[in-house]
Amino acid sequence: MERVVLYPFNKITQGLLRFRDLLDVEIVSVIDFVEEDGQDAGAQVDGKHSGILIYSSIADGLKDADTLILNDPGTTFGGNSGVFAEHDLAGLWRKLVLFASGRGLRVVSVHEIYDRDTLNWMAEQQIRIDVVHSPREQLFQEMDERYGTDGTDIERYLGQFEKEALMFSRPRSIKRVGIFATRGCIGKFTVQMNLYRQFAAQGIPATAFITEPTGFLFRQPEGDIFKFLAHRPLEQYPYYIDTVIHQAQHSGSDWIIMAGQSSILPTMNIAFNSLRYAMLRAFDPEYVLLIAGYDDDSAIHDAIEILRIYSRRPLALLLPDKLETSYGQYEVYPQERRMARKLELEQKFQIHVLLIEQAEAALNLLLEEANRLAVSNLVL
Repeated sequence: MERVVLYPFNKITQGLLRFRDLLDVEIVSVIDFVEEDGQDAGAQVDGKHSGILIYSSIADGLKDADTLILNDPGTTFGGNSGVFAEHDLAGLWRKLVLFASGRGLRVVSVHEIYDRDTLNWMAEQQIRIDVVHSPREQLFQEMDERYGTDGTDIERYLGQFEKEALMFSRPRSIKRVGIFATRGCIGKFTVQMNLYRQFAAQGIPATAFITEPTGFLFRQPEGDIFKFLAHRPLEQYPYYIDTVIHQAQHSGSDWIIMAGQSSILPTMNIAFNSLRYAMLRAFDPEYVLLIAGYDDDSAIHDAIEILRIYSRRPLALLLPDKLETSYGQYEVYPQERRMARKLELEQKFQIHVLLIEQAEAALNLLLEEANRLAVSNLVL
């Protein structure tokens, strides 16, 4: 896997394009059946010409590549059913996979594929799609050794209290940054990877615990819940997080950065809420950054309170430059509105407010706070 084509042009693809300098592979093109053909993908993401074009033609898009990377499993994964039906994206996905397989390209999916119809079709066509993970066997082995994950369901359930006490009693020297948001698709991964890049630029060893399903492309530990659930029960996910932290610390990282999944605010789904707060408590960030929107003061207030109760009050709020409103559609905020909103939030919540792209300023704020805590601990 060296020269790869990405499908489709969505937020995951855009994250790979934005941070392509950190990838282990070269992106040669993007295939998308909704976007206008021939656009420069890099320019669409960050305004900088990349030479990586978006193709609606499967043959043109796959030319000169050895691997097709799918970040959509061929169904209405994550919603957007109207767009799928309008453009027959499920049918085009199958056509794309058949063409790539027939040309001898490796086909890789960043998501686990659960849809029964899709799996049956793959079996009928004798199609192989690899689901690639970050190296994790060592992580699972260490997790099993640290937490004894065998036994019956009842035994494991009753043992969780003891294991959680063990988790929180173990010392952690690695500094932990948690990035959360008042809603989904608002820039958590962008903030995480910009910070990761800034740490590297300053020669500070850091690990990015990536909850997107693309961590393997960055050689960083991966925490996508759907990939985890394909192999381990949900109750073990906090133990996995703790093991990731331990391995990052053991490898010499001074910092580990995690971006939470979706919004930090509760939903009507009890299972999702339990997972969200278990993840927060297991990671136990010392430093919290909260991405906020433009018309959601009550949500910001609620998010700050949840973080204060379950973790720590945010060190800063971050303002995005755009917001996804539909599949491939964004509302872009002018600089004047962003600066006015920044001042408004600073006055209302008495907290640092940065623009989402100010990664260097965010890093400096983290380093200053870490130094302040270190001095405070010495005095104590």
